[in-house]
Amino acid sequence: MRVVDSTKNLNCFKATWRYFGDKGIYLVLINLLPTLLLPFVLSPSVTMYYLFDMKTIDTSSISALFSYMWSMPYSFWYIGIIGAVLLVFSAAITFGVIDRHMRVGEFTISPNRVKSRLNYNILTAIKFVIVAIASLEFFNIVATLLYYLWANVFADYAAKMVFSCCTLVIMELCMIFTMSWFILWPPFMLHTGMKTSAAFKTAWSSMSGRLFRTVFAILVIVVPLQIVMIITAACNLGDICRTVLDAISYAIIVPYYITLMYNTFYDITGTERMDIEAKKKNIWAKK
Repeated sequence: MRVVDSTKNLNCFKATWRYFGDKGIYLVLINLLPTLLLPFVLSPSVTMYYLFDMKTIDTSSISALFSYMWSMPYSFWYIGIIGAVLLVFSAAITFGVIDRHMRVGEFTISPNRVKSRLNYNILTAIKFVIVAIASLEFFNIVATLLYYLWANVFADYAAKMVFSCCTLVIMELCMIFTMSWFILWPPFMLHTGMKTSAAFKTAWSSMSGRLFRTVFAILVIVVPLQIVMIITAACNLGDICRTVLDAISYAIIVPYYITLMYNTFYDITGTERMDIEAKKKNIWAKK
């Protein structure tokens, strides 16, 4: 049986929210430790907080601005490195948990299956984490260079702020579009046996007609978190609150993104969702 193609509607988005609402707490817990550690080395929001710290930041040299962007408020950067490494393992496990549930209708996070999930998924998880982190860092670097340009081209604070705000919005949208373009890349590698480049090309072409819906699905989870961060920065609640919000953002976005990934993959390939079929047969299941 072929599932309904959501190319021209938001069925996949709705299915993602239903799935995440049902199983999201388990997926968050699987990825909780690495997502709590990752902000110590990689902040997803430093380019946004720059807008609130602009008056106090030394923008006379590019090195000073880069120092602000990449200097953590704590000296525990190595903890963030550990978090990035652990994220590879938690992502590999999450791939296996969601895929098995959708493929055979069995949702299990049993430790007995950890070894097999790592064996099958670890290489794909490594590539996924490297590309995601590299993409985030790339757009952070581009944003920093543009901030430096605006700071030294414009003498007027209002002009600096306007151009910097536009830069932030554009860079974040570019990041979300990038993550949307390769969202099908990991499952195509895992389930078709394609090599990295072939899987990427297939995933890229498969997103034709549904890219903006995927971007919308990601924005729905990102925008509320950004609003909270803006309030935190405006109220000057400090580095601890900023780091905690970064951790919460990672803890929610990572499992949500992988959930969206598999919902999109099963939808676009027309693969029967056995978790949905099992739920239909279970009269006690939540509708």
